[in-house]
Amino acid sequence: MATKTQTQTTSNVKDLIFSMLTENTGTHMCDSGGDNGRMWQRNAHKCVADFEAEPQELYQYDPKYNEIYRTVSVFHYLTNNLEVDSLAFEFNERNTKPKDWDAEYNGDVSIYGVGWSAWDYLTEFYEVEVSRSWNTYNGESDLSQILQGANLTINEEHYILVQIHGGADARGGYTDAKLFKCGDYMDGMIHEYLREYTDSCEILEELEYIDSMTDYWDESIVYEGKELESIKIKLNN
Repeated sequence: MATKTQTQTTSNVKDLIFSMLTENTGTHMCDSGGDNGRMWQRNAHKCVADFEAEPQELYQYDPKYNEIYRTVSVFHYLTNNLEVDSLAFEFNERNTKPKDWDAEYNGDVSIYGVGWSAWDYLTEFYEVEVSRSWNTYNGESDLSQILQGANLTINEEHYILVQIHGGADARGGYTDAKLFKCGDYMDGMIHEYLREYTDSCEILEELEYIDSMTDYWDESIVYEGKELESIKIKLNN
């Protein structure tokens, strides 16, 4: 098995996303994580190779209600097109474990997960505009973990700030924000073809391209071949 390493400041996107997915974002007696149910705890035993081996999209079939569900790997979603250039690397180094998380843009837009020292550095030396801040929990999303962030334009180039939710409840348990440069010609998009959300009608339209599903109630059960084709017929009826 590959050696597990954690690097909070790196120019390797996969290593950085891995460190965020396994970052200890804390525990609280009032959250619903129990002893080891928080996302960072579930990820703690994994290495980069484990995340690389995950399918980009996982489809689950619920035989009880004849429903299909889609899950998108956050690791694959974030590591296909995003980059860590010298600007992002310098910012991330300054924003590792900040003592304050209350940076603001134009005095009224909160920049979540960013300390004032890192934000002051960025805005002092570069032309920064924030187009929007967001949290995937507040909309339709198939992502395996909640993301929170902001879309930025820095010196007329597209960048994105990202926090990964490693806790149990969506209200807390986020990593420090990390800065990434969007890929060429991406215009602020995170992934060139892997969509954050696909509704049930769109999934049904793509059924012919799905070659396996797991059982929603028991992930050890995998549907393939004739059994899968029978399920597809049920879903279309």
